Amino acid sequence: MSDNFSCFVYGTLVFPEVMRHVLSDGGKKQISVDLDSGVPAVLKGYKRYQVRGAWYPAIIKGEENDEAKGVVVKGLTYNDVLKLDDYEGDTYKRIDVKVFVGDSLNSITTQTYVWTASTDLLENKDWDPNEFKKLIETRSIDELD
Repeated sequence: MSDNFSCFVYGTLVFPEVMRHVLSDGGKKQISVDLDSGVPAVLKGYKRYQVRGAWYPAIIKGEENDEAKGVVVKGLTYNDVLKLDDYEGDTYKRIDVKVFVGDSLNSITTQTYVWTASTDLLENKDWDPNEFKKLIETRSIDELD
């Protein structure tokens, strides 16, 4: 299969160690994606929230001026995308979106995962990547699965 997939990530997968863990089946396989080459990007019209009682976020369609910040990862294989689908589970749906990369005024089309479960499961606050970073510094990524 082709190696031409990209994905806008905005939560736990922004951390290369988490993405590497997911794509390598927990470190069992070699990956071909350069995870350090992710490009900062903004998804307009979506808002990121903390999932209630969880260590991960979700994005949902928001107001026109809402923005979700994240990273575009390029060079994913079809099998990589299937692993990401599995990681995200049934409460997310992979969709095509347009994101703005870096300081560019031009958008690119990529894919991301949007929340499909009840919005009652979302806290009325943004997910804090610094809190997640502290968590993965003290616990194994395997413990988070």
